[in-house]
Amino acid sequence: MANLDTRELAEELEGLEDEMPHCPNCGGDHLSPPFGPRIWKCLSCHFAFDEPDMKDSEEDAERATAIRELLEEVDPDGDGETLISEDDFEEHARELAEEIGAIPDEIHWPFTCIDWKQAASDLQTDYSTVTFDGTDYYYVFGSLS
Repeated sequence: MANLDTRELAEELEGLEDEMPHCPNCGGDHLSPPFGPRIWKCLSCHFAFDEPDMKDSEEDAERATAIRELLEEVDPDGDGETLISEDDFEEHARELAEEIGAIPDEIHWPFTCIDWKQAASDLQTDYSTVTFDGTDYYYVFGSLS
């Protein structure tokens, strides 16, 4: 799994919203996916409307909603967060240890015997978790990553 950058997700969301139809009542582009046969709801003014030609937009609307909810949870200020997939967290722990100088440049015993799985598990306690697209991610809320 690849790590996610919330800035890239924000760009994807912007692109999805640019392609999304607009509410006929207020012109808003924050539309919920259909909650009935072709019935859409504007998240800005709560106007519900029937739009039979928007079937192709349903998947985009669902993706936009998922990204919007994720960004509101993990990066409400839009500062940018890195979401580290659970599968990549052990490697993240190794890289972090090297970055902060916990591992000497010339690696030799006992540093070659580190239980990285346990080290990653210990490090995870300092992270928050979120699930997106069926994958669990770790992040430090408010980090400068």
